[in-house]
Amino acid sequence: MEGGMYTELWLSHAEETQPQRDLQDRVWAELRREAEADIADVSVGVEDFVATLSGTVPSYCARLAVELAAERVPGIRSVINEVAIALPAADARADTVLAAAVAKAFRWDIRVPHVMLTERVVDGWVTLAGSVHRQGERSAAEEVVARLTGVRGITNLIVIEPGLTPADFRRLAEAALERAALHGSRISLQTHDRTVALRGRVHSLADRLAAERAVWAVPGVAAVEDLLTVR
Repeated sequence: MEGGMYTELWLSHAEETQPQRDLQDRVWAELRREAEADIADVSVGVEDFVATLSGTVPSYCARLAVELAAERVPGIRSVINEVAIALPAADARADTVLAAAVAKAFRWDIRVPHVMLTERVVDGWVTLAGSVHRQGERSAAEEVVARLTGVRGITNLIVIEPGLTPADFRRLAEAALERAALHGSRISLQTHDRTVALRGRVHSLADRLAAERAVWAVPGVAAVEDLLTVR
């Protein structure tokens, strides 16, 4: 044991002992340089150029940090991350509180197209769904959530949708309005680039907001001009 850190070395071939040990030492050196990684209770095993990480860390962000640190080591061909999260009691959050934090974080991060995303939180585990147009947006959504206090894990089900033709964009917007089932409302819809303009009359403010939310949910919408009136 070295400074509270446990080291395991698994060898598949006796002649590879020194190279494997050198790799293990380099993994430890990289972990020590990682500012976001609390490695006091982390163990490292190296076999056949595969690093296996185990033990516990106090946050999801720290779990990602140790994995990324090991992946940076030259010679490591794969990383198996078996590190568990031992969340401090002070960092625990109710699911409803954490879900609200996720939604707020999406609103405040310009990289994340939050109008197209949804989240579900169960026992601190956040599941992300929806669609984006670029991988960078998908990665950004997960990165934002990973840094929130109380997160125990993330399942990223966000899909990347290809760009739509103008005709497809309009068709999806019209279909979204139909699904909103705003019976008795008279709404006309116009599209330009990625903007949807709504005109006409609805029976209530709730219907007006429902119409706006419906078109916002269409993949690719960048802006909604709500010109509806309530009668």
